Amino acid sequence: MLRAQNIIPNISVSMVLFIIYVSTIPAYIKLVLAIFAMAFLVPIARDIMFENKLRKVRVAFYTSLAFSFGFIVFSAMQDFSSVDIEIIAGFLLVFFFSSIGIFCYGIPASVIAELVSRNFKKYRALVSGSMHIVFGLFTAVFGLSDYLEPGVFILPTLCSIIFFLIDEYTRR
Repeated sequence: MLRAQNIIPNISVSMVLFIIYVSTIPAYIKLVLAIFAMAFLVPIARDIMFENKLRKVRVAFYTSLAFSFGFIVFSAMQDFSSVDIEIIAGFLLVFFFSSIGIFCYGIPASVIAELVSRNFKKYRALVSGSMHIVFGLFTAVFGLSDYLEPGVFILPTLCSIIFFLIDEYTRR
């Protein structure tokens, strides 16, 4: 049933699905993104997303910042170069692309992990952490294509661990 409070999420998901449909990315990536986009049509998933003043969105933003900063610091330590405009531009580039992945893939994966882990009261954090890591490792499937390196799953798995740690910290 279409109610007034569901119009904006339904239109948003429809637009995202259309963008995914017309994009030139491989079909299996389109399928995963479409499934995650449709997850936001489920009211309980939206409730988790919007609880505690958009906690998941804030966690995704903090994760993007932490990952980008760590990536740039690690890269700068490898080159021992001075701080210049290239480092700032690199930070912005890494931040932009990591934000896309974290917001489009990380938030829905975290919502699914939270839905599953709610059934395990005693081991909730362990189950949720394991689910975050599994979703991060799931990106290894994308590395099997001709487009990406086989070791591409290491950075998303690192992002998923950072996301989980920040999520658990903000939960308390």
